Amino acid sequence: MMRRWWCGCLALAMALLSFMASADVRVQVSGAVARPGEQRVAEGSRLAVAALAAQPRDDAYPLGAAVLRPALEPAQRALKAGLLFDLDALTSAPGVSPTVVLRARQLRDWIARMPVTGRLRADLQPRRLESDSGSNRVLAEGDHLVYPLRPEQVRVVGAVMSPCALPHVALRDAVRYLRDCTLDRGAADPDILWVVQPDGQVQRLGIGSWNRSQAQALAPGAVLYVPLDDAVVSGVAPDLNESLAGFLATQLLPAVAP
Repeated sequence: MMRRWWCGCLALAMALLSFMASADVRVQVSGAVARPGEQRVAEGSRLAVAALAAQPRDDAYPLGAAVLRPALEPAQRALKAGLLFDLDALTSAPGVSPTVVLRARQLRDWIARMPVTGRLRADLQPRRLESDSGSNRVLAEGDHLVYPLRPEQVRVVGAVMSPCALPHVALRDAVRYLRDCTLDRGAADPDILWVVQPDGQVQRLGIGSWNRSQAQALAPGAVLYVPLDDAVVSGVAPDLNESLAGFLATQLLPAVAP
């Protein structure tokens, strides 16, 4: 009797372990793909499985595609809250010029309207994923893959008289785009430019005569953040400009439903 009970318990445990090992993970795919919607994949499956099943269309832009992961939202929510706090502090700090205060308020209102996405930086070109184990991460429950269409513009934001959307020009140096957008010279840092590429990569470029970086080409959909003058903001919020560029990297290109 005891042996029969023990065998029954063992069989139940083995069945439970087998069920747990084969449990499905639910992910979503949207945008410019042939097969949008929910997928159920085996636990431990990687991004390439979902990307290949979704079949990105020829007009999709994998470089700007994104993985949205709920587990990353708390950290990004905290980043956003910190940015809003720092921008508020800058607008009320003594000795800050009215020009910087104006731009800080505009940035604060703009950041406040941005969503917290949970974006995970990843290369979502399906075949490239298969050969790049570093990018081909394990899927997590609730992941959402978004494939946008290829944009044709580069945006310039930050300490500018008004944000600019400029035509993308292949191999054009990032700094040259600034010539086509009116900077707020009373608020902009004269020596630094932040580049946010469409895949979420963030780069800090020197643009002064003394610290000029090598020419940096941009991909379509890139964002140039003209930072507030670091000599002014460093005494109030030393990491403000870097954090703001990092938060911009969590945002998405517009995704178009099929």
